[in-house]
Amino acid sequence: MVRRWTFAQRVAAGVSACMLAGLLLLATLLSAVHGLLTHTETSRAALQQALLAGCVGLAGVGALACVLHHALRPLHARNEHSEQRLSLLMEAVTDYALCFLDRQGHVTAWNAGAERLTGWAASDVTGSSLERLHPEDAVAAGVPRIHLERAAREGRLLSEGWQLRRDGTRFWAETLLTPLQDSHGRLCGFAKVTRDITERRRMERAQALFAEAGRVLQPLSGAREVGEALTRLCVPEVADACILFLPSSDGQVRPQAVACADTQAATRLWEPLLRCPNADEVGPSHVVCTGRAELLPELDAEHPPQALHGTAHGELLRVLGVTSALTVPLAVGPRVLGALCLLSTGTRRYGEVDRAFMEELASRAALALDNARLLAEAQGALELIGVAAHDLGNPLSSLQLRLRRLRLMDVCAHEPRLRDGLVGAESETRRMGRLLHNLLDLSALSAGPLTLDREKVDLATLVQEVAERHTDQALAAGCTLTVQVQEDDTTGTWDRLRLDRVVTNLLNNALKFGQGHPVELSVHGDDTHVRLTVKDSGLGIAPTDQQRLFHRFERVRGRGNDGHPPGSGLGLYIVRQLIEAHGGAIHVLSRVGEGSEFTIELPRTLQGRAHMSLHVSA
Repeated sequence: MVRRWTFAQRVAAGVSACMLAGLLLLATLLSAVHGLLTHTETSRAALQQALLAGCVGLAGVGALACVLHHALRPLHARNEHSEQRLSLLMEAVTDYALCFLDRQGHVTAWNAGAERLTGWAASDVTGSSLERLHPEDAVAAGVPRIHLERAAREGRLLSEGWQLRRDGTRFWAETLLTPLQDSHGRLCGFAKVTRDITERRRMERAQALFAEAGRVLQPLSGAREVGEALTRLCVPEVADACILFLPSSDGQVRPQAVACADTQAATRLWEPLLRCPNADEVGPSHVVCTGRAELLPELDAEHPPQALHGTAHGELLRVLGVTSALTVPLAVGPRVLGALCLLSTGTRRYGEVDRAFMEELASRAALALDNARLLAEAQGALELIGVAAHDLGNPLSSLQLRLRRLRLMDVCAHEPRLRDGLVGAESETRRMGRLLHNLLDLSALSAGPLTLDREKVDLATLVQEVAERHTDQALAAGCTLTVQVQEDDTTGTWDRLRLDRVVTNLLNNALKFGQGHPVELSVHGDDTHVRLTVKDSGLGIAPTDQQRLFHRFERVRGRGNDGHPPGSGLGLYIVRQLIEAHGGAIHVLSRVGEGSEFTIELPRTLQGRAHMSLHVSA
């Protein structure tokens, strides 16, 4: 392949040829002059001809030199123009730091943007090493040298990292390093473009921290767990030490959770932390009282502000050698639940942007704390409901037995009004018993994962026992109750008491809304599952109501207006929860005016929880 010469190379070659020809002609002229002075007339004539030829040749060389001079002038002007444009470009770019380096990484050019970004003037850094702009830990790790080598090897290098300003502060920089090569491909130096992306990185970190806070804080159920997770989340991401303060029962604001990056400093902070500050002192107590954040952007441990003298918070800052502090309230609406204190012992300085960011994070943490409080109160209420339902169950069972005995006495046979009254009272006690059992199941389900007492159970036998218990209720409702059991094996490893509750709830609903029509219970099994179907021919359920039928406290529209008292909306919800706890599923098929058919599927062996499968038929 023939190599192309550039214009500059061709001009240089021509100048070199002209200089060589001029030297040869000059030597010839000098030799001719010397011969004229020393030789005879005959030889003089020949020397005069040679002198004339040399003068003509020298004139030609001079003419060629003039032509080359005129050819080089535009090239020189173009070079000056390029240098001017480069200089103007470097001076015009102020949002980016632009500099040129030699092969060893020493600064050869420095623009106004670099001076504005770093504080270093061109005269301060020209000729110095690039390592001057990097932190000591990065220089010790050889980061500047590694970046130059990678850029030269890969053709360009885009990197991010901390860099230093003249005043010693750091900024997060995005740097593009590009190698510069001559026409022969030899490395001449590097061009470096840098911009400050500290705010962009702050926003990215804020979004990541918010996402992590949502993931970590929401599943927690206690104030202590929320506090510990919150302080761990902030250290070392946004603080060197973080303390969560919450009001105690005596009204004093005390530390609830502490996280510190320096384990040795953590042992020194407890003494000032345990002091009880006054509400009017600068610090977390004042933040809790006022609901306003406190920002201390610059602190000198040797000369703290006057407001911190003699205070517990000031002693804490002095002991840790804090250089910047930020305390934000944890508020939900007008209520202040506590205060989050962020402490910096290094080069980090808090500002208004950090204040706004931490106030948003604190509000999310406050919601988590409030949710934990509400959850604890709800758990307490559910436990109270469970205890009350359990305590009411014993006297209610005794009352049911007494009413049944009275109804079966001979005196009731001669007193129809007394017999009817006892039947109604017995029905109401059964209804109250079902409600108490539902409340007990709801309390158990809300307390956490349900623990099942597994044993070998024959579902067909269990269904027949439940049907026998409801014979009187079926007669009172005017419904014919039948149980169909196939010859299949209907046994499995289940919780007998919980399945009794499932069958009882489904049968009660069928008798209640069957409107005097027959109610059928059928049990059959296959190799892996046993199925129970409860079918009535009563009111039926609309498709829109079937969607929410198994939700808590949901009642179907139109039911309860036919003389039957409205239900609590817990029966089918508890049925679904108990079936899913066995790893089974429940389905419903229903048409308005044609009745409903509920089918439960139970795996023969106990499995984990499964999702409910709700089938809707128009």
